[in-house]
Amino acid sequence: MVVEAIILSFVPNKTPERGADWQLYASHREEFTKAVLSAAPARPGRLCVLGAGKCNDLDLPSVSQAFSEVHLVDLLPASLASAVSREDTSVRKRLQPHAPVDLAVMSDKRGAKWKRQPPSSSEIEAAASQAKLAVLSRLPGPFDVVVSACVLTQLGFALTQTLGDAHASLAALRLATVRTHLQTLLELTAPGGTALFVSDLASSTHYGLDTLPPDANLHDVLKDVLAKRAFYHVAHPQLIRDELTSEAPERPLSELAPWLWTGPKSRTYLVYGYVIAPTA
Repeated sequence: MVVEAIILSFVPNKTPERGADWQLYASHREEFTKAVLSAAPARPGRLCVLGAGKCNDLDLPSVSQAFSEVHLVDLLPASLASAVSREDTSVRKRLQPHAPVDLAVMSDKRGAKWKRQPPSSSEIEAAASQAKLAVLSRLPGPFDVVVSACVLTQLGFALTQTLGDAHASLAALRLATVRTHLQTLLELTAPGGTALFVSDLASSTHYGLDTLPPDANLHDVLKDVLAKRAFYHVAHPQLIRDELTSEAPERPLSELAPWLWTGPKSRTYLVYGYVIAPTA
């Protein structure tokens, strides 16, 4: 909690200019912000964004008008400080940063150990449980709306970078990471609230997203990405749907229309999502 207080206390009164990444994220920010606002309750409630980062993908002034509190969660305090500092006072007063909060099942210490010796299933289960409880204990939930902001693939990348593609426990750890993240998303959401899962599924590095015609049917593109296995492992839509349905069978589940955006390193990404509504 000390870090969070420091972030707010050193925010300048004058709003700095937005960086170059703000424009780079424009198309993604428009779609993502629209999805978040569509989940907002009738009267201003409390929003929690998991993996908020620098918030280049979220229009905080618009969001702060729809929510009385906007809780921003990330591993890096500097990223949240950057997001908060560029807003004016009226927006900042509704922003509550929480960092460092680690959403990963595999900590750096565990990663070093597990790289040498693959963990047992019970070790993975224990680590997943501890990781989830650590996040829940750090955040003042439940919230009216909780959003997973394209952070799951980052957690998946970290596993591969640390352990390598051939590690014996990589598949089990990927599944544990997905399951733990979705459980956290749901458990932070109030009984009458809405959870929103948004993820990048693929990039132009492995599929020609940057050469699609302007009128391409992105639902068909998504199906082709899956058929050609050009997707990020942890983000498979059917895996996410199955886990969400298993964890919250009573909650209606609907799809967001997929969208494209060209981001860092000139890569084009295909983004999709699910809305987990309150119990019918």
